Amino acid sequence: MISLDYLRSISCKDWNGHSHTEFCPHGEILDTEDMIKRAIDDGFKTYSITEHFPMPPQFYQMARGAEHAIDTAAMDYSELPAYFAKMDYLKRKYADKINILVGFEVDYIDGCQEWTKSQLFKFADQIDDAILSVHFLPTNDGLRSVDDSYQDFCDGVLNYYRTPVNVANRYLETVLEALKWEFDCKPVRYGHVTLYRRWRKNFSPETVWADDQTNKLLDKILKRVCKQNLMLDCNMSGLGKYSQGESSPSLPILESAMARDITLVYGSDAHEIDNIDQGYNEYLIQQLYKTKEHHEINSAR
Repeated sequence: MISLDYLRSISCKDWNGHSHTEFCPHGEILDTEDMIKRAIDDGFKTYSITEHFPMPPQFYQMARGAEHAIDTAAMDYSELPAYFAKMDYLKRKYADKINILVGFEVDYIDGCQEWTKSQLFKFADQIDDAILSVHFLPTNDGLRSVDDSYQDFCDGVLNYYRTPVNVANRYLETVLEALKWEFDCKPVRYGHVTLYRRWRKNFSPETVWADDQTNKLLDKILKRVCKQNLMLDCNMSGLGKYSQGESSPSLPILESAMARDITLVYGSDAHEIDNIDQGYNEYLIQQLYKTKEHHEINSAR
């Protein structure tokens, strides 16, 4: 896996750090090569291919709820050779036009850490970049998806945790667990850390999504990311979703991250070609690619 120092040297202004491919079972992508051509046309200089890494075998015994959420959560393990071959081919073919980083979005699942760690070590030499994300939370019925559908969210995690703010706090506790999990070859960027708000606009405006515990957890997460000099996925895909209508993390959290000099990497989280640059203009307008240090330098000028 490419070093953190190298990743931090990449310009965030024209880096799309989160994208998917035709290997994603819940996407609508016909050919990743077309995605790359669009990324070049959109002005990106660096493009991370971060397909959902195969789920641990234990996941399929642990997961419950919507079959779609389980069956399409990630590519199949048997597809890895073809995935590496295709993405490495594209990396070489377009090397003179765009810097392609081949990698994955990896799920953090409590109870599956050893399997996940072993696989990241196994494929370390073939992985350039990776994101560590949370998509499933434990319930008394097993693991349930946070973002597959509104109905599945309500039937699963909301039914178990009772309120949106309780879901938020358990989600953030899981992100914090992922941050505390330490080993070589671990991803250095954390994906959409407020994904629990995926369905927020399906609820009344008076719905409570944060309390003192939520704020304390977010503060702990940002402190640890800052202390370890890590990165956050500035996932802009939610801006175009009616049920979400915001980035992940949401803008106040992004502003707090920038004040701590945390690097925010734009992520389109594109699952289809027309979404390659979704929310990118907003990312540029808000200057989310700039750390506090950059702001201070520009202000001095």
